[in-house]
Order: sequence, then C-alpha cells, then structure tokens
Amino acid sequence: MQQQITLGSLLHEYGGNYISQNRLPQEQRSLVHLLSGCRTASLGSHFERCDQCGHTEKSYNSCRNRHCPSCQQKDKLEWMQNRMKELLPVGYFHLVFTLPHELNPLCLQNKKQVYGLLFKAVSETLLELTRDVKHLGADTGLVCVLHTWGQNMKEHPHLHCIMPAGGLSFDRGHWVHIPDKNNFFIAGKVLAKKFRGKFLDMLKQSKENGEPDFHGKLAGIKGPVQFNSFLTPLYQKDWVVNIQKPMGNPEKILEYLSRYVFRIAITDRRILEVKDGKVRFSWKDYRTGMFREMKLETDEFIRRFLLHVLPKGFFKVRYYGIFSSRYRKENIEKAKQLLAQEAENKKEEALEDGHRVWEKQDTVWGEILTLIKNYRQPNCPVCKKGRLHFAGLVKDVPWEPG
Repeated sequence: MQQQITLGSLLHEYGGNYISQNRLPQEQRSLVHLLSGCRTASLGSHFERCDQCGHTEKSYNSCRNRHCPSCQQKDKLEWMQNRMKELLPVGYFHLVFTLPHELNPLCLQNKKQVYGLLFKAVSETLLELTRDVKHLGADTGLVCVLHTWGQNMKEHPHLHCIMPAGGLSFDRGHWVHIPDKNNFFIAGKVLAKKFRGKFLDMLKQSKENGEPDFHGKLAGIKGPVQFNSFLTPLYQKDWVVNIQKPMGNPEKILEYLSRYVFRIAITDRRILEVKDGKVRFSWKDYRTGMFREMKLETDEFIRRFLLHVLPKGFFKVRYYGIFSSRYRKENIEKAKQLLAQEAENKKEEALEDGHRVWEKQDTVWGEILTLIKNYRQPNCPVCKKGRLHFAGLVKDVPWEPG
C-alpha cells in the first residue's frame, strides 16, 4: 500500500527551494520549516505510556501549529470536550457569510484588518436582528469560524456561524424559541443586505483611519475618490449568505463545529500524488457536487497554501452574544436550567394528557451526556483499552520498549 503523502513531506522536499526563489515574510518562512519537521527527528521525540497496561513507545514530536493538517486531531478532541459541556438541547443553524471576490486582493494585503471587520460585521448583523422584536426579541449566541479558501485553495474569504435556534429573553426568565423550527427567522436577503451595508461602512471608516495598506496592484485605489469608485459597485452587488436547516442531533452539531473549526486549506488525504514537480490533489466542485482532481506545479501549490496563513495572534474562532467569554458560563447554565424546566413542564402536561411527546428531548440530552463520557476513545495498540499519555522526553540514552 502506498504511503500517504503529507503536506509536511511535500514541504520538506520542495519548501526550501520555494523559499530561496521567493521573497516571503519571516512568518511564512518559519511555518514552512516548522511543518517540514513535524513528526520527524528534527523536532525531537518523547515517550508515551498507556494508562491501563503500561505499554510504552517512542513518538516524534509534533509541531502543534494550527496550519498543520497532522496536528489538528488532539486539539479537536480537547475542543470538542469543552463544547460538549456547553451544548444546549435545541437545534442549531449553520450560516455562511461570504465576501465578494472583488475584495480578495484587499484581504490578502490586510488580513488582520479586513478579516477582523468580517467578524465584526457578521456578528453585529446577526445579534442586532436577533434582538429586534420584529424577528426574535432575544439574546442569542454565535460561534464564528473564519475560512479564507475554496476547495481549489484560491482566495475565498467566508465566515461560518453556528447559532442555537432561539435565545434568552431579555429578563432571562425564559428561552425564546424560533417560531418555525425548520426555517431561519430572518430572510437571507435581509441578512445579506444588512451584512453588506455594515461591512462596507466599516471598511470606509477603516480607510479614513488610515488602517488598510495599498501597494502593488491596489495602489490605484489608494486615493479617496478612487477608493469610493471601487466600493460603489459592491453596494449594488448581491452578497451571499447561505442558511442551512437546523441540526438537532448533538453528535451532528459537534461534528459540524469541529469540522469547520479545525479545517485548513488542504488536508493530507486530499494530496494524491507528487510527481515530476507537480502536485495532484482532489477537490469538490460545489457547483456540481462532484469531486474532481487538479494538478499544480509544486511552487504554485505552496503559494496557494501560504495565502491562507493567518497573522500571528489572530483568532480564527470567536464567540459572541451569550457565548462571549465574559458571561458564557453563566448564560449557558441559565439556558440549560430554563430549557430543562420547560421540558419538565411539557412532560408533565403530556403525562396528564396521556402522551409522552417530549421524550425525544430527554433522548437528546442523554446522547449529549454519553458523548461527553466517551469522547476519548482508547488508542493503545496493545491492550486496546487505555490511552497513551506523555511520559517524558527522550534523552540520548538506550531505550527498550516496555
């Protein structure tokens, strides 16, 4: 069986030449070197020991970088554990807000500023409309995840948002449910129009504050008149907001969340072949729903990958509303109490009528608790019952597996 080609092995072989032939920021050069050494002797090694049978084995250290496809699983499991404790027994909507492609060059030159505006415009759009009594009249929460790529690894900035189907009443006395549990309570066109207006107004304000950078191909829109001429067509353009039906199953919710939180521009399993200086990889054409294959020169492949390296310290996952960090624990506990009491009241009413119409609610909670309990599956290759844990760094001394 042919060994899986990894992004790390590809960068190890071709990354040095790419760096020597191109002027790269220090952050990108360091990333190429780091990913090239992931799970190799260059980063050292450590011991892992099973917590059940005591089996010990040596493993190479991982780079633990958020742009590395080989290092996401551990962080994904830890993140899922924390999110499971916060899941509410309601459906969740998945919304995707996409920036028009005309803004791609501006995004690439000003990642921190423009992507920050994207988070701000989307969160304010959803939270303001949700608080409006004409729509829901409640405080809801958002988990927002930034993606900057399409399946072909070209620029495609968009924000994934996970939102519960409802929110806390302003007096925190009850949970406000969305009227139609199968459909989002705000029309997509309303969301898109408000999002467009907010983002472009924020961008204009940012330009007035001298924040975005304009060089190279963007030098022609640096002046105020030219910049306004650049923005005018974007006010007339229909922006894209995709709304998916709510997910009620907790395992499905977490799978969705972790999929988008820990996805990067390319995964190892999509890299099919590296041959004759070209990379062959699979990609999904969302226009047709079909999977296709693409070939790129190794330099072009690396260039596209590096387009999506985020600025140091930039958070690609952010929490808003009742999920914001300051009051998250308090709000989630309150929501759980209100929903549990509501379920109990409904159950009592159903029992009085001779019907158990709310049994499904308890089943959902049971699934959540089961997932929390069993989220860490055994990974010991010997006993198949325990988990391997860090047991110390490898020193330059003889070692025998135990």
